[in-house]
Amino acid sequence: MFGILLAVACGAPTPAAHNPSPPPLTKIAVVVTATPSWTPTSPAATILERYTVRAGDTLGAIAARYDVPVDELMRLNGLGNPNNLYIGQVLKVPIVVTRGAPGEKLLPDSEVVYSPAYATFDVNAVVNPFNGYLASYRERVNGGTLSGAQIVQLVAERYSVGPRVLLALLEHQSGWVTQTTLTSEQITYPLGITDRQGLFFHLSWAANRLNEGYYGKITGRLGAFRLKDRTRVRLAANANPGTIAIQNVLAQLYGWDAWQQHIGNDGFLATYRRLFGDPNQFAIEPLVPPDLQQPPLRLPWSDGELWYYTGGPHSGWGDLAAWSAVDFTPNDIAGTGSCLVSRRWAVAAAAGKVIRAENGRVMLSLSHNDFQGHGWVLLYLHIAPTGRVAVGSSVNSGDRIGHPSCEGGEANASHLHFARLYNGQWMGAEMLPFVLSDWTILPAEQAYDGTMTRGAERREACNCRDEVKNAIIADAGK
Repeated sequence: MFGILLAVACGAPTPAAHNPSPPPLTKIAVVVTATPSWTPTSPAATILERYTVRAGDTLGAIAARYDVPVDELMRLNGLGNPNNLYIGQVLKVPIVVTRGAPGEKLLPDSEVVYSPAYATFDVNAVVNPFNGYLASYRERVNGGTLSGAQIVQLVAERYSVGPRVLLALLEHQSGWVTQTTLTSEQITYPLGITDRQGLFFHLSWAANRLNEGYYGKITGRLGAFRLKDRTRVRLAANANPGTIAIQNVLAQLYGWDAWQQHIGNDGFLATYRRLFGDPNQFAIEPLVPPDLQQPPLRLPWSDGELWYYTGGPHSGWGDLAAWSAVDFTPNDIAGTGSCLVSRRWAVAAAAGKVIRAENGRVMLSLSHNDFQGHGWVLLYLHIAPTGRVAVGSSVNSGDRIGHPSCEGGEANASHLHFARLYNGQWMGAEMLPFVLSDWTILPAEQAYDGTMTRGAERREACNCRDEVKNAIIADAGK
């Protein structure tokens, strides 16, 4: 399983060098539209919100909190016994929403994810000329000291979100990009979250919420925004995922009245434009072709070895992205709680080039491109540093990547977290068939649950080691 990583704009004109055009990888769509007025109220509608059960929860308490009859919660969630709840269980809860969000585009999708639109983008080239607070900032991250620009870049890569968006959010909330003199509160809480300090945490929080909005729109898992004042606002049906992502971050920072201002033309979008100009110049549409197919991939361990399917489809990074990742555990790992480095090798699921290797994270580009946001890229997480494949290496299908461990993220046992991206977008099993050596991975209602099937064979994801239930012996498939 993959743990959660917990982990008024003042801008100067931006030099032209800060605003490079995206590479001509596909059609660039430039659409400029004025934002019409919108009606913030709409006919009442009932949506299903997902609630994750926490320690101490009871079905009665949850029902009282949401003003929903216990019987209705039991019916919606197929519960035969109201006392059979467990921590981490996701319940469907009906919510009556009387307010709606605008659907006019804030940003194109290719700007919100770490897409080909960022192939030539250099965070340092933007941050340093402004000489704002961010340019001189330093922070300890994962045992090393990183500059502000390096933190922005690292968060962008790990969560696969656009660094221009992170910089614009940071500038909008506290002026970190362009201002040299800040208040102590702006320095301590750069995005306005007061429960934790530090740039790395704040940007990681924002990236996670960007992904929640972006993929919540694509998959339908997010039906309404949850504002800071507990207001619920229904998503606009015609809004693109990139717009929903921005609205979602700001929703959790502001109450209803302020939120309307921050998502308007004079809010976040005005800050973005002061830094980078018209966001539509970076539009790559479609970001993901409608006829996209996954290339052939093999199981990511050596033929003849038995590993266990210990985590079904779940978030690629953090806990709110598309369910693009699955977990596999080698048979030499004793069980939960064992972080001994496995003697087994994770292997390349297809031929490609290793373009990143840091803190347990290895990125394999199947197009042999050096940029993470271009084409098909595979993520291997929790790879131990000893024996890990070197950056720049070209590998063939079945070549060694490294040893599964607990390195990187938060893991309570050594395992391999394996995920897919295309053009920077996490490709969830619910979005595009996920096939490894002819095994088809199918998601379930809950993250980490799910099955793998191949012909008459069937395996079920389980945090266990059961020869019948979740053991798989690798082969190359057809």
